[in-house]
Amino acid sequence: MTKSDRTALRTLLLCQGVLVAGLALSFPFMTLYLHQRRGLPMGMTGLAVSLSVVATAVGQGLGGELSDLWGCKRVMSASLAGRVVLMILMALAIALAWPVFVIVTLLVCAGFFGSFYDPAVRAWIAGEHPAAGRVRAYGQLRVATNAAWAVGPAVGGLMAGVSYALMFGVTSALCLVCLGLLVWVVPDAPASRTGEGFAWGSVASVSKDRRFLEFCGLSVLAATVMSHLVAPLSVHATAHGGLTEPQVGLLFALNGILVVLLQRAATRAISARALTSAAVLGCLLYALGWSWMGFARGWALLAGAMTVVTLGEIVVSPSLQALAANLAPDQVRGRYIGFHGLMTQLVMALGPLLGGISAEQLGGRWVPAPWLAVGALAAFTGWGFSRLGRHLRPAEQGLHPLGVL
Repeated sequence: MTKSDRTALRTLLLCQGVLVAGLALSFPFMTLYLHQRRGLPMGMTGLAVSLSVVATAVGQGLGGELSDLWGCKRVMSASLAGRVVLMILMALAIALAWPVFVIVTLLVCAGFFGSFYDPAVRAWIAGEHPAAGRVRAYGQLRVATNAAWAVGPAVGGLMAGVSYALMFGVTSALCLVCLGLLVWVVPDAPASRTGEGFAWGSVASVSKDRRFLEFCGLSVLAATVMSHLVAPLSVHATAHGGLTEPQVGLLFALNGILVVLLQRAATRAISARALTSAAVLGCLLYALGWSWMGFARGWALLAGAMTVVTLGEIVVSPSLQALAANLAPDQVRGRYIGFHGLMTQLVMALGPLLGGISAEQLGGRWVPAPWLAVGALAAFTGWGFSRLGRHLRPAEQGLHPLGVL
């Protein structure tokens, strides 16, 4: 990479942190606002949040396709501009007590247009890095994301006591700052496909690539495993693990802190290995950590289980992002990355539902059973990645064409 490319990457990493911190200031508290301040029943509140997550997944697929057609920088800029406008409208809607359906509509639109950014930035990184260097760049992106999540909700919780409208106003301002940095610092990369119009059928055509579809299927299983991290684990930790709500917060804080501290070292270690081998290792760590979670009681044992799960996360996540880029043909890289994001995001939206059903059907008979099932799914996913790795070329595995770096 040239000096200007490194500067652009650092700028995107900074923007990632600022954006995530800004969104974490406001969006995690929408459930509280809709239910407690506006009196929306919990069922309807859950539906509103689910619609927003589904819109985010659809936006991922669209954003990836548009990155190929318009260029990554243009899509990132459009996404940020949309976020600025929608966050201003959201702040006004809350300050002026607009009807709830208007606020929910703005929430869904923000999820849709805002999610264009993620596949575009991943496609930009893939275009600027060779296959062997992508896992490190994606690891750095995760550090920026997790550092921001460690700060954003804490600040947002303080601001929620003052004004929900203020939270969205600050989010809008931070998005505007990132838009300015993006426009002035990040170079414009040409679109990989010109003269073509958008068609949803083009996005769906990725499913004809059977090898990539197999990879997406395994990614969906990995996402299903990790979708148990928030809602199902919160309930388990308080109902069966003996933790108070503040202790649950510390448990999730441990997850973010470990990612920030260990992600760079982990990506350096796995960058010398085949990406599917790293995915297998991460899945085995998932299997151990989630199985341990089912038997853990008390803060110390639950924190130990969370540490193992987090180790799996910091190995699996950048490996899968790099594999998605490496398996994609250059001309349609954004389309493939967006399709991958669409598939995994939809599963994350279903995570609380799946976790609830599992806890109800299995946990009612034996508390560790749901977590042993998640561990078994993780082990099976690792076997799948091992099988897939036998059919990939060294360059696709993130290895140097002449050998392991």
